[in-house]
Amino acid sequence: MGQPSLIASQSGRVTPGLPALVTAGGADPVATVVTERAEDGRYYLSPGTLEAVEQRASTLDDGSLTLVVDGTPHPGQLVDLQMRLEPVTVVDRRRAVWEHLADTNPVADARVALREARLERRRVANTQRDAATQDPSGTSGALDETETRVQRLRDALEQEQETARRSVEQSYAAVDARVVLVGRVGAPTTALWTALTGESVATAPGRPTQPRTATADSGPHTLAVTDTPGVPGRGGLPDWLTAVVPGLVTALRRARCALVVGEQQDALSGAVARRFDITCQSLETATPAAVRTAVEDCLETVTYAVQLPYTDDAHALVSTLHDRATVSTVEYDSAIYLRLEASQAADSELRRRISAAGGESKPLDDD
Repeated sequence: MGQPSLIASQSGRVTPGLPALVTAGGADPVATVVTERAEDGRYYLSPGTLEAVEQRASTLDDGSLTLVVDGTPHPGQLVDLQMRLEPVTVVDRRRAVWEHLADTNPVADARVALREARLERRRVANTQRDAATQDPSGTSGALDETETRVQRLRDALEQEQETARRSVEQSYAAVDARVVLVGRVGAPTTALWTALTGESVATAPGRPTQPRTATADSGPHTLAVTDTPGVPGRGGLPDWLTAVVPGLVTALRRARCALVVGEQQDALSGAVARRFDITCQSLETATPAAVRTAVEDCLETVTYAVQLPYTDDAHALVSTLHDRATVSTVEYDSAIYLRLEASQAADSELRRRISAAGGESKPLDDD
């Protein structure tokens, strides 16, 4: 937003993570007005809260203030509040998050454009209503134009959402399992993702702006590990967030397990587990070693002994087994003997290749 900002909440507290996202968007400083008031029908903000906001705005000579309404007012309330507070810029909590994501997230960018078009449609409709007694035909054309623009932007949003979903669905097919890192705004998901995958990226609140995935090895498993944007609030995954990060929902639907990282994650962990019916591990204090342990608890492995003949194909297969499994022992005697641990996902393929090389395999228990 790039100018001083004020967050106004009527719930008695500010949504966790929201100040960090507003600050990351370029607002400095960020102040707050916190009250416990009922919603006003016209302005959303109650008279007392609105008075406190106006007093804050009056301290700025040019009125260059962005008001972030920490709630979900409907378009009519936002339009009326904007007109009341001119020249203050008014956005709600959802739009503040969307704008933060929009610089590198095409879905969020399309959602911001659609929201602005809907607000413009409401402003035009209000103008037409107020002018109806004086010039009934004066703004009907303008309203039709805004309706057309809203429909066009809605279609564009749906296309961007589908592109984001396909990008996740069609990637990383040849892995043993998919793991998704989820956390509140400021949780160290990106630091853990970097430690696991070896990818180097900058860390910042609310980053990444859309899911990003890379591969990592954990024991015998080859994983597709996905980092995700921080989730504001105290509950589960808000629909207004997943609407602009559709790849997050797709990644969780395809995941073998989710790791919910950081503090204040009980509600988030429970919501993810219920919605997606996947194993969900909570890691309040997370290290790469703790993540690998949690991942291995989610994934099934099989241990077996292998006997291979002395052939070129068998020697080539030994190299493959070192790449695709954890080989604990190798002995060369009258035949080649190995003990290995493989992921359940790779088990069928490896057994087929062992048989094709003239070898035999025997399952072993953990002892």
